[in-house]
Amino acid sequence: MKGSVPSFLLAAVVLLAVSLPSSLGQAGFSPCRIVNLNMIFPVPIEAGRSFTVDSSLTVACWGFLPLVRVDIVDANSYQILSTSILILPYSYSGSYVASVSNNATARNAPGSWALMIQAYVIDRNSGYTIGHYSQLFQVDVAP
Repeated sequence: MKGSVPSFLLAAVVLLAVSLPSSLGQAGFSPCRIVNLNMIFPVPIEAGRSFTVDSSLTVACWGFLPLVRVDIVDANSYQILSTSILILPYSYSGSYVASVSNNATARNAPGSWALMIQAYVIDRNSGYTIGHYSQLFQVDVAP
C-alpha cells in the first residue's frame, strides 16, 4: 500500500520515543559539576617516554561524599592511557579544589597527538557518576 509505514519501522520509532525521555532526564541532571579544569603537561613529549599531566579541578557538589576520577585518553582509539583517583573530604561549602597527576607513556610515532581528559565526580556511597567533564587537547610528540 502506497504511503504506509512498514510495521518494523513503526515499532522502532515507538521504542525510541518511549526510551528517549528517561535517557534525556538522566543525561540532563548532574548534582555535581566540574566548573573549572586546568592542565599542565610537557611540551613537547618525547616519543615512547613517560610524561605527566597535572590537573587542577574545581568541583561544585552539595550533599554527597565525592571522589574524583581523571582519565587521560587517546582521542582516536579511546584507549585509557592513565587513571587517577582522589578522595575528597566532606565540604560544608560544597566547593572542592582537587589536584590530580596522571602518568602515561607517549606513543612512539612523532607528530601531533590528540588526547582527551575525562574527569568524573563519583558518589562514594553509591558508586554512581554524579558529574562529568571532558576536554580535547593536542600534544606534540618529538622523535
